Amino acid sequence: MTTHPGDPATIGSFAIESRLGRGAMGAVYLARSPGGRLVAVKVVRDELAGDDGFRARFAREIEAARRVSGAFTAAVLDADPDAERPWLATEYLPGPTLQKAIDTSGPLMPGGVRSLAGGLAEALVAIHACGLIHRDLKPSNIVLTGNGPRVIDFGIARALEDASLTATGVVIGTPGYLSPEQITGTAIGPASDMFALGAVLVFAASGRGPFATGNPASLLHRIVNEQPHIPPLPDPLQDLVRRCLARDPAHRPTPQEVLHTAGSPANTALLVPPTPTKLLPAPTASPEPAQHAGAQPASEHHAGGQQAPVQHAAGQHAAGRSGAAFATSRTRPVIIAVLTTLLAAGFWPKESSAQDPVSAVIGVTVSAISLYFAIRHWRLVLRRRVVLRLTPEGLSLERGYQQAAVPWSAVTRLRLVGDLKRPWLIAWLDAAHQSTLPTPRRRHHGGLKLYPVAHERTPKHRAHQVNELQAALNWYAGRLHDNSY
Repeated sequence: MTTHPGDPATIGSFAIESRLGRGAMGAVYLARSPGGRLVAVKVVRDELAGDDGFRARFAREIEAARRVSGAFTAAVLDADPDAERPWLATEYLPGPTLQKAIDTSGPLMPGGVRSLAGGLAEALVAIHACGLIHRDLKPSNIVLTGNGPRVIDFGIARALEDASLTATGVVIGTPGYLSPEQITGTAIGPASDMFALGAVLVFAASGRGPFATGNPASLLHRIVNEQPHIPPLPDPLQDLVRRCLARDPAHRPTPQEVLHTAGSPANTALLVPPTPTKLLPAPTASPEPAQHAGAQPASEHHAGGQQAPVQHAAGQHAAGRSGAAFATSRTRPVIIAVLTTLLAAGFWPKESSAQDPVSAVIGVTVSAISLYFAIRHWRLVLRRRVVLRLTPEGLSLERGYQQAAVPWSAVTRLRLVGDLKRPWLIAWLDAAHQSTLPTPRRRHHGGLKLYPVAHERTPKHRAHQVNELQAALNWYAGRLHDNSY
């Protein structure tokens, strides 16, 4: 862990030793107090420091955070919301995050999951009692200490969110752990943290979230529209997790109910990985992964290396993320084309069957039908492969050996058209980019036919890809997407 050019030597009374990371709110430093204690100091970035409204909200959040017991969180040690660049100093927790522990040592045993549920529920009781909602509970925001799990960065995301609400289509949090109401923009309350708790417990028990992995748009779509995948857990833990992941907030348990069901989190040994020395924070600052849609880098490390929330604002952009990719496939068309061709050849009437007119008619009929399907699928086989990519910067298209990219600023409209048998993604571009993309010559009402959506797949897979593509369009190009399909 090292400092960077321009990093301060001191913040308040704390001597900076190294930078832990940089995230949506600013930089986080490892520092020492005058008495030699390690602390984590978060310094707000310049853009937010110049926002008087953010300063006021940040100050309110600091005062609220002071009321939460340090037994369940990283205690606030000092702060100055009125400084040239507001800062917040909290206790440094040297233990591994839950994310790091699972990545290194694998999923927890059922007893460990139950102990984790009790410890997190106890922390949420304390946080909610102070009028705070965490809003970004996730494995990298949970530090495993010798005295139980600690929840970090509570309440601060609320100040960041309030400062961002001037943009439309804002979603703040981490895809995979957001509640449905956070995604759809409905009322957010303590029950939103309970949904995230259920997702965290699934990750702790299986090493993966309840909605699998993938690009953020796909995850958000699954959370709102699909059922979670919950690994086998002993009762009553299985039912508890299932209730936490209910789409309706009213059906989720309270932290007190979880604590009552899971029991006392006293057995913290169940949370200690078998090789704890390998789980200490890395000695160098982690890379700064890019955010979606205009957010600052997401890796805001603090007291154990958690990540800052992902912020998405429709129509804004950020560099560095690979985005969502969709591609046509020849595998199924080749199989069907070969089989139907062989079927057509096999049933074609032979000279020996000319004396049996019934068999000849059946053979001609089967051959004709098989030939029809063979031609249809050979056309799909011979069609050039198309790869569509959507990123925060724009879209790119590969068709055969041709490829090109167009920034979102050059796109005026995007729309899915056609029925579920032959859906197409159509794009309307400005005049300067009309001929840059390798698309079919035939157009649709002046728009370019960009991507044949799973024409070669089964109806079930086609409908799924339509939903995935719509989610990606809403995520990366919400203001351009005509969602009337």
